[in-house]
Amino acid sequence: MKVAIVGSGVSGLAATWLLNEYTHHEVHLYEAGSRPGGHVNTATFVQPGKEPARVDTAFIVFNPIMYPNFVRFLQQYPSLRERIISTLMSFTVTRDGGAFMWASSCLRSFFCQSFRVFDPRMWRMLYDIVRFNACAPKLLMEPEPIDRDEITVGEYIRREGYSDFFKDNYLIPLTAAIWSTPPDKCALDFPARTLIRFFQNHHLLSITKQATWFTFEGGSRMYVDHILSSLPAAHFHLSTPVRSVSSVPSDRTESGSPYQVELTTAAGERVLYDHVILACHSNESLQILRNGGGVTADEERILGSVEWTPNKVVLHCDERFMPPRRDLWSCWNYLTKPGADSPGQGKPNATNVSITFWMNVLQRLPMERHGLVLVTVNPPFEPDPAKVVGQFSFDHPVLSTKTIRAQQEIPSIQRTRGISYAGGWMNYGFHEDGFTAGLRAASALLTGAHADASKTKGRAPFPIVDADALQAHRPVWYAGVLDAVETVGLRGVVGTLFCWLLGAARPIAGALGVEGVKVVNAELRRDAARGVVG
Repeated sequence: MKVAIVGSGVSGLAATWLLNEYTHHEVHLYEAGSRPGGHVNTATFVQPGKEPARVDTAFIVFNPIMYPNFVRFLQQYPSLRERIISTLMSFTVTRDGGAFMWASSCLRSFFCQSFRVFDPRMWRMLYDIVRFNACAPKLLMEPEPIDRDEITVGEYIRREGYSDFFKDNYLIPLTAAIWSTPPDKCALDFPARTLIRFFQNHHLLSITKQATWFTFEGGSRMYVDHILSSLPAAHFHLSTPVRSVSSVPSDRTESGSPYQVELTTAAGERVLYDHVILACHSNESLQILRNGGGVTADEERILGSVEWTPNKVVLHCDERFMPPRRDLWSCWNYLTKPGADSPGQGKPNATNVSITFWMNVLQRLPMERHGLVLVTVNPPFEPDPAKVVGQFSFDHPVLSTKTIRAQQEIPSIQRTRGISYAGGWMNYGFHEDGFTAGLRAASALLTGAHADASKTKGRAPFPIVDADALQAHRPVWYAGVLDAVETVGLRGVVGTLFCWLLGAARPIAGALGVEGVKVVNAELRRDAARGVVG
């Protein structure tokens, strides 16, 4: 069978690997850009007087719990396996130029601004974090809605009575950072069940049990090169945009489908294939189908429902994108630019936010050898041009309720006319999701007379599993206690008393010269005037 795969991102690479290694199919891979890999983008970072470093700028880390298929692929090859190294994960929020900060390392870093111990909102946020971590998994045990849209993050936190301070300074920054999604999308449109399931599976709801994270020594591009090294050079069509695909009725196809698929490149070359896997973004797949003239109403509706957001990524060494205090530098650093209001009074989640990855820690790049190495997504101001090494652009799916509905309907258009779809956008949008989607699209073509019986007898070398299905979604034992505290109103009583005590302590602390107490008082008055909860 002659198969074309459009897109050499993670899904296209996974499909190429499986079909090229475990069948006799003639596999052709098309890539519109000048490099393969999609979000696997390893760049060379060089500072004057320093050693060069290979730095990942999009796909950076993975873990064996939530990346089972990708990790099993890596384990097939010692040359890849030996380049896997462990890494660390930590998180810091810096708002309004350092007027507000907290870090995730420990309780001391949480109250890194010592005067915040007199801020009742910080204590409420800490309580809400503990309660959210304990109680949120209960939502996964509720029946999923059939006749209405999925509850969003904003609706869920209002329903459960979480504070605005928790939402603005913990949940939304963390969500926006993970999905490279504008904060307003996190608050309004993000499906709560999807968010909580992801947090649970990645151990982000656990205080004691943390996932072990890994990265590639020398960058993730090595696995891309490994896959492509086995593909005949004439079958890899780099810098070859595909303009259209269209189904052609045929009784000669080897796929068992009544269609062959005509693929037309931007240069006008036309090639007939027995099957085409569109392993690109949903909007790109839809445009290719439209250009072919045969797009169906279902394809138009489903593929057109997935929204995308562009993200600018900068590889640089400008430390202005890191927390003002060096002891608060984390692997992930969430930063907002001060708004039109005076410092400390801007909107906590304006759209001009960024996340900066400290690559020296994430990829074990010693500063004494390579200098400071940073990757910033959506910088809220321009980095110093003299400190910029590279700039890139990547699109990410917005996991709205429309997207979730589209994901559920994807099976209805798979392989209906000799065309399959694959992409990380079919699940959470992460590397494992794309890799799994590519494997599944390819595995549907892996059976029959064209499978290589000497290798797998028509099967992948390992079972293709659903990472979500491997996880248990149970609330911790003390979730019931926290629910009872909320139900009987005990939190309100204790919170009122605690706020009164802190209010009495602030003037004393101010008289003793504790800096920042006036800032807390001003912020509390501002929140009261605005009707902010928490």
